[in-house]
Amino acid sequence: MAASQVAFNQVPGDIRVPIFAAEINAGPPTARGPSQQYVLGRSLTGSASQPLTPVNIGSTDPNALCGVGSIGAEMIAYARAMNPLGEMWYVDVGDPSGGQKAAGAITINGTATAAGALVRYIGGERYQVGVGVNDTKTTIAAALAAKINAGYVKFGRRLGAPVVATIDGTDTGKIILTARHTGAEANDLRIEAGLDGDEVDPAGLTVTITAMTGGSGLPDMASVLACLGNRPADFITTPYSSVSDLNAAGDFLSDTGTGRAAPLVGLDGHYITVKNGTLSTLTAFGVTRNDRHATVLGINQVPTAPWCIAGALGGAIAFYKNLGRELKTAIEIARPMQTIVLVGVRPPKDPAAVFGIADRDSLYRNGISALVFTASGDAALDRVVTTYRTNAAGLPDTTFLDIEKVMISVYVKRHMKAKLLGTYPRHVLREDNPNSIQGVATPPQLRATVIHGYVELSNIAGVVRQPDLFAANLVVDPDYDNDRVNFYLPASAAAALRVFAVNETIFTNLTAANASGL
Repeated sequence: MAASQVAFNQVPGDIRVPIFAAEINAGPPTARGPSQQYVLGRSLTGSASQPLTPVNIGSTDPNALCGVGSIGAEMIAYARAMNPLGEMWYVDVGDPSGGQKAAGAITINGTATAAGALVRYIGGERYQVGVGVNDTKTTIAAALAAKINAGYVKFGRRLGAPVVATIDGTDTGKIILTARHTGAEANDLRIEAGLDGDEVDPAGLTVTITAMTGGSGLPDMASVLACLGNRPADFITTPYSSVSDLNAAGDFLSDTGTGRAAPLVGLDGHYITVKNGTLSTLTAFGVTRNDRHATVLGINQVPTAPWCIAGALGGAIAFYKNLGRELKTAIEIARPMQTIVLVGVRPPKDPAAVFGIADRDSLYRNGISALVFTASGDAALDRVVTTYRTNAAGLPDTTFLDIEKVMISVYVKRHMKAKLLGTYPRHVLREDNPNSIQGVATPPQLRATVIHGYVELSNIAGVVRQPDLFAANLVVDPDYDNDRVNFYLPASAAAALRVFAVNETIFTNLTAANASGL
């Protein structure tokens, strides 16, 4: 007797008692889980978060979660501005042991001889106090310190300044600005004047800025990343970009061993950070890196705090490269990120600090991403690259230069996994299936499933191309001795349109004979 062509998971095949038995099973999955963005920042004592303990942010007030004026609160605010509905988690990296707090100062001297306003910026945020005639440095300093300690409004929410302002015990016109956190992060926090261009200090006053310095201590990034365990974490956002930080991230996200991108782990993930420096320091740093799972955005004299920029960049990448996108919207994964504005990030005061076209080309060749600034002062992404530069043989390689190629490769992998495991969850492997027995898979069927999946990625998602060549070179190799099928998938990622090269030739008299330009 021929075998039944219908397979069951729960209904026995030898029932004798009269019964109507129906089982309900799900077909191949059509939905994808969203990408998760992890924000790695710092919290203040007394906040709701606990060190090295991931917490789902949702709509939680970042001030309550991390503490008013904390690095974590600012990072989340900037990340949410770019990724308002994405699944976002937060990890307090904890305080470094034996570190010091960075400190700077604003020193006011003289007595105002005219009314006006005194304005200074901390981390790109404006702090302004009114000044009356005959106001002394003591009065003005006290008012400005109070203004700083009251914080600022961003994205419709009041946030705390990343420093605490106190009056010096000796000089009543000197405001001591002390970082809220122990650690080196605030050494890159800028105190500036004149960012908006309409500020004039009241006559009679002299104001001096002392840059933030003296902060020391950084988190143990290997321990921080380890607390993620086996949780999905497609995008890891952090301001920490030292050699040790990136080495720890490289090990954590490695393609080999127990790394998250290794074949037997398959969790994937991308490390997103920023680094402050000149063109020379950034390119010198970039040339020492080579990791397709890391993106470093180079900044130079940008007023906005580096951790805020990291939050915005991570939010933008998590939103636009969300690997949980359905096929019909997945084209965004392949689209280049040029012109996307990082909301809230200010341009440098000095135009010479903005990286020019030759600077940016050099940065990209050395694995460093960069911004451009619009006429209205918006910070826009120019090109988001990875630190990958050479292949295993040490040869220059651009395969994973851009973040788009990395994300396309992961999206294709996950789509093929869903197609194969969703279609063949519990199947027998045979050379043929002449009676069309349910629960049997053959190499031709597997091949057809993979080709269909690739055509979906090409014709619906738009993230790959050349489906005909893919089908012609696809290899499906059954290994019956080991209950296994080996696949070779020659995927061709969609290219990004970045360069428009135009040869416009002007003729005094265009004719059929000379029109070709030959």
